Amino acid sequence: MSKNSFLKGTLILTLAAVISRVLGVGQRVPLQHIMGNDGMTLYTISYNIYSMLLIIATLGVPSALSKQISEYTAIGQYHEAYQTYKAARNFALVTGFVMFALMMIIAPYYAEYTLAPQAELAIRAIAPAMLLFPLIAIMRGYFQGLQFMQPTGLSQIMEQILRVITAVALPLVLLHLGYNKDVAVAGASFGAVTGSIAACGVMIYFYKKRRPEQKRELATQKRYKKLTYRQIYSKMLRLSLPITLSALAVPLIYFIDSSTSLRLLTPQEERISFAVGHKEATIGNKEIILPVAPYLHNNNTTMVPLEPVAEAMGGKVTWDKNRKYAFYERGKVKITLTLGENIKLDSKSLGPFQYAENTNIPCVPLRFFTEQLHTYKEAMDTLGILGGSAQSLAGLPIILAIALSSSIIPVVSSAHSRDDEREVQRMSSMALRVALITGVPAALYLTVAAYPVNGFLFSNTEETYSKAAWIIGFLCFGTIFQILMMTSSGILQGLGRTDLPMRHVAIGILVKWGGNYALAPLFGIYGIIAATSLCFIVVMALNLRAISQYTRLIILGEKWRGFLLSSLLLSAIGLSIVWLGLKVQPLIPMPAFLFFGIESAVIAIFSLAGYGIALFWLKGIDVQEIRYFPRVAQKAYHLLARYRIVPEYTAPVNQQSSRRG
Repeated sequence: MSKNSFLKGTLILTLAAVISRVLGVGQRVPLQHIMGNDGMTLYTISYNIYSMLLIIATLGVPSALSKQISEYTAIGQYHEAYQTYKAARNFALVTGFVMFALMMIIAPYYAEYTLAPQAELAIRAIAPAMLLFPLIAIMRGYFQGLQFMQPTGLSQIMEQILRVITAVALPLVLLHLGYNKDVAVAGASFGAVTGSIAACGVMIYFYKKRRPEQKRELATQKRYKKLTYRQIYSKMLRLSLPITLSALAVPLIYFIDSSTSLRLLTPQEERISFAVGHKEATIGNKEIILPVAPYLHNNNTTMVPLEPVAEAMGGKVTWDKNRKYAFYERGKVKITLTLGENIKLDSKSLGPFQYAENTNIPCVPLRFFTEQLHTYKEAMDTLGILGGSAQSLAGLPIILAIALSSSIIPVVSSAHSRDDEREVQRMSSMALRVALITGVPAALYLTVAAYPVNGFLFSNTEETYSKAAWIIGFLCFGTIFQILMMTSSGILQGLGRTDLPMRHVAIGILVKWGGNYALAPLFGIYGIIAATSLCFIVVMALNLRAISQYTRLIILGEKWRGFLLSSLLLSAIGLSIVWLGLKVQPLIPMPAFLFFGIESAVIAIFSLAGYGIALFWLKGIDVQEIRYFPRVAQKAYHLLARYRIVPEYTAPVNQQSSRRG
């Protein structure tokens, strides 16, 4: 394959990945407005368990398949390539079905464990996507092995478009039809299913289109070896397992957070957990058996028995002599409930007060109790901010950094295979340097501009507004370490040590799990975020230590002062504009979200421009390194250099000599 076609394929995949990630992040903005932070908690719980199980279902086979298909086709072994593809396809179909069944079975138990039993519907709504996505991943790996990147890129984009349309439109329709928020969240989760159908349709179209060529290739190979499943899978899994465990780092971190945060942020006496169809329940520190299992009223309201739950929560229920009215009292909450009528609490309509079907057991909506648990409600909102707002924004800084540095990593692999230690050192250092100088400003921007960015994109109450900005800021700052972790893991893979990132991730995950339990009781949600950053730091440090055993890294060298001062300038400009905005906003008659949008844009323009200009003048970057940046960035640099905004580029001495020669 020519160098140009390789670069074209890399560009297609990079652009598709960027577009898909931006669409995925953008999807969360309208969702948060539609469902609120508590609704985003349920969506996050369902999506995180799905993401983790999907990686386990594929076990890194697509990457291994791509490598094997490439090797077989390069030497004309088309039958062996086709046998390998069929084996991988069958593997995906089986594991996809197994994971789908597992999600459907464990949905109520896992939702109950997270203290969010309402998430059961969302988990089951997203589960069918598991039937198709492993197959889609295998087909993508097959086409990438053939160096045909268009199907992968187009399927990723179509998947996200259908996912976003469904995830936004379906909750609106369901809420309009009178369904409650739990069902609306399930509708949003179902977007993954429609996205999988769209992606699968694209992959099948391209596969059928290539089928005649595939048949001609098979006909040209007269002699071939019949491979057994055991041979195929053993070779494939040796390559894929280390990749899988390394790729699990971020999904596992998010899964740990969505699994443990409500428990860590909610005191024992305010924990309440039910599962529809199961009489076992947890209320506070009590395990009780309900006289009737919780059920769904009109498919949209979870109903639970009034009296046993009220008693377990320390409430008191008394009836009038005709049992038409129940008087409920718990602390400051005193309310009269009328059988057959809707219950209102703090002006919120929660659902009916009725007897369970074919019984004389009075039941109320689950939200009648959860609305009284203020710490639990606060924890639901907090986890929704973390999963719905902060984690989506934290995914942005790594896009450009990883896209730029990943183009250098194959060069590291090539240099290592030639035993060119000098080139390994130069390009490994370059990959980390590029990741730093492009990723850090994006992370710092979102950190210092968290307040206006949150105000522009998301909807929060006065109570949660400042908290949301702090959560976004802290989590986005931690992505600096995530960028270095991911880039250094890629370098180790380029050096042929796929086992080391796997081990380091395992250690990091243990640090994250222990950090949550150690820090959350002390610092709440910020302890959970600190545990995430600590995980990234540990894995990053172990990766860099391992790389240093192969080559001496010089990431910034003497440039660190210029880089540090440029980063501090970015932060100072951003914080100054935020401070000024807080003073000016009350004086300007303008919608708050519009003001914050303008403020976010102003911060981006001035802080990032200041960073870029200072980086060159303070020698935080060598101007000669501009040739490693994309052509668009090079043109922008030369335009600025023409007006002396940045130092003028001078070619290295060896380039000048070759031109004179």
